Amino acid sequence: MIRYNGSINSEESPQGMRCLQASQGEVQRSGAICVYTATGKLRSQGKRGHIISEFRNQMSNPHATSPPTILPANEQHIQPYSRSTYAVDRNGFGLASPESPIALQYSKTFFLDLIPDYMEGVYPVQPVIAEHELRHYISSMDHDQEMQSFIYSFGGCTLNLTRYGDRRTGEVVQTIENLMDLSIDTMKPPHKLHHSSVMRAMQSIFIHNCLMSLQGSDAAFHWMRDAITAIQLLRIDNPEHVTKLSGPERSRRQRLYWQAYIHERFLAILDYRQAIMLPLYTLPEDDPTIPVQVHEGFNQIIKLFRLLDTEFISSWLGAAGQTGPVTSTWVEAKSRELEGDPEADALELANLSMMQRADLTITREWLRTLVWRLAMGQTLLSSRSSKECLSLLFPVRLSQSLRHQLSIMSRQDIEVHGSSITQKLFEITDTIADVLIHIPAATLEETALRIDDFLFILDFVLLLPQLDATRRGILLEKLERLQTMFPEALSNASSPNLPLDLQSPCANDPWYQVAQSKTAAGIEEMADEQALVQVQTQQDGCVRIPREVRVGQLATWNHISRRLSMAHFSTS
Repeated sequence: MIRYNGSINSEESPQGMRCLQASQGEVQRSGAICVYTATGKLRSQGKRGHIISEFRNQMSNPHATSPPTILPANEQHIQPYSRSTYAVDRNGFGLASPESPIALQYSKTFFLDLIPDYMEGVYPVQPVIAEHELRHYISSMDHDQEMQSFIYSFGGCTLNLTRYGDRRTGEVVQTIENLMDLSIDTMKPPHKLHHSSVMRAMQSIFIHNCLMSLQGSDAAFHWMRDAITAIQLLRIDNPEHVTKLSGPERSRRQRLYWQAYIHERFLAILDYRQAIMLPLYTLPEDDPTIPVQVHEGFNQIIKLFRLLDTEFISSWLGAAGQTGPVTSTWVEAKSRELEGDPEADALELANLSMMQRADLTITREWLRTLVWRLAMGQTLLSSRSSKECLSLLFPVRLSQSLRHQLSIMSRQDIEVHGSSITQKLFEITDTIADVLIHIPAATLEETALRIDDFLFILDFVLLLPQLDATRRGILLEKLERLQTMFPEALSNASSPNLPLDLQSPCANDPWYQVAQSKTAAGIEEMADEQALVQVQTQQDGCVRIPREVRVGQLATWNHISRRLSMAHFSTS
């Protein structure tokens, strides 16, 4: 199974070139030269990690450029952030003084103006910190360091999830990173009298969210675990401990717990990391203080991620000596859970916003792809299976439904979910490409339909602003491979010149053999077909295709060739 690691290594990044020296209560720029060196040994990620590492090496830019001037949402230029302009005192902080450069960079108005964007694009999928709390934190940030530090993370996360398309400029990305860094640098460390809070846990989740979009995989994992630690200190998983809380507060903390659970399960799949959180004993209780639509949508996404149970994660990670529960019966059971009740699901989706529907729909298709990959790894698939979840052609069928879903959704409803939705769509598209390359269709007409669906999805995914250069390069490399498989064919009036035998796939087709050799049933099918070909050869000699059929096949072949050759996408 192909794997990948989302971490990066950039010795010339702003984080890697910092050098500060404290003197007389102030932080001043020193004359020393600072060089960042990565000390961690890259873990093995299997075939996928090797492929992505190669692409990173090929596409990395050795010439670092200076970051753009910070530009806030109101498009008024402000002073660039510099860590050398302020100091954090263990017993207090002087960041709020009117003379402090850091206080002058982002006014309360700047953060207040972000609240509508937050409520529309962040709160529905991370329903923990309410609007009234944000306004209180902003009003108190001048004299409360913890609230100020949290508000910086709120600003970075809100910009990260609500600035997409043409609005996600280089200056906006730099602002996101600066706000994130400010939040980290002003965060109080956990000293002896430290007490955890919902605000502190969500601050780490917001920082994690920014780092995922900024390609900081290892740092993002650190802050996810930091959030989990804060949540564990709150003892939300202890029913007796939370019974004394009011109903709305108990529900809010339950939503916080599930928020971290979802993020950690996603990281376990994305970066092949262990997950430590167990499912909470209950879904979030009804809460009259939040919109019913938000409550229902959040519960639906929880139900999907609960399917990534301990057995699923163990099988995906392939732990030493762990064969996992992946059998045909297990695959069918998981598939039934993912399919659910179509009528009931339709009624539930009807009550949700298009943004929530996009998240649920794409997450469900992503999970179905993961189950199919696990089945492939255990050689449980067959081209002749009557059960869709055990068919080699399942990703092709999925591409048809996914294309339909993408065509009825706006890009805004999808891109608002940030890097997580991008990674899910990458996984699905990458799997579809693998099937197109290795598993031939029964006819050229069917191949043409497959290629058309794939190019539609590929075009959509390549335009997502948070698709990194590495994964973009992987998809383009597979497109190029498809293009070489279908060169334009020439013909004359008497004899069309097709580049290969265009009959249905048969035992002497090496492309077909590659696909069938991946399954135990396929090996038996190939043996049967080899025997059939031998009998036909002995009886009929050479099987010839009528000329009119070959002319039609030639036209279809060239249509596929032209569609692929017209698909040109920038490499960056």
